[in-house]
Amino acid sequence: MGFINYTGGRFVLEGSQSASIKMGPFIDTDGTAVTDLIIAQSDVRLSKNGGDYAQKSDAASATHDENGWYDVALGSGDTAIQGNLLVAINVAGALPVFRMFEVSPGGS
Repeated sequence: MGFINYTGGRFVLEGSQSASIKMGPFIDTDGTAVTDLIIAQSDVRLSKNGGDYAQKSDAASATHDENGWYDVALGSGDTAIQGNLLVAINVAGALPVFRMFEVSPGGS
């Protein structure tokens, strides 16, 4: 559902499909994993093909998985534009995290 594969440094997402992505690891300045962050919808910032940042469309907050890694839900509107999708999260209590995705043409 939404996540296709990993291709040499970039993760590929299917266009116009919802997806659950992993973001992290979130670490403190001393290098320890931060497992108790509250990451709201508005904290997850997206830049589509180099455009201005905006919050993700899916209203769900991120949830901790393990060792400072968090699950982040993206809505179909978040993946509606083909090309680069930069996901950036900067919240108090941890160093910023970002990851680049490639949005491919939708398959269904």
